[in-house]
Amino acid sequence: MGLQNLTNDQKMNWERLTKPGRAIQETKFADPIALRELGLRAPVQRLMGKVGLQGFLNYEVRTYEHYTLEFLSTLTKGRDEEGPFITFHLNDEGLENVL
Repeated sequence: MGLQNLTNDQKMNWERLTKPGRAIQETKFADPIALRELGLRAPVQRLMGKVGLQGFLNYEVRTYEHYTLEFLSTLTKGRDEEGPFITFHLNDEGLENVL
């Protein structure tokens, strides 16, 4: 499963994150330590609360390494007239979420 339509920065992030021997315990739920260290805890809590999924922040269930690495490789944040937002790719599709 290859990734298409990535910027050079996103490709470099992908290569760095998929380096052989890199340990990762992937989950489809949020890692509270990573969220805190990335400064994303409050925005993710707000986003999950808006869509009624805040309970997912408390689960720890294994999921797909490829999607985790794709998300982390392509995650960017920004701000426009509507407020803060994040963009990312999943399954080679660009997505945007307003925080």
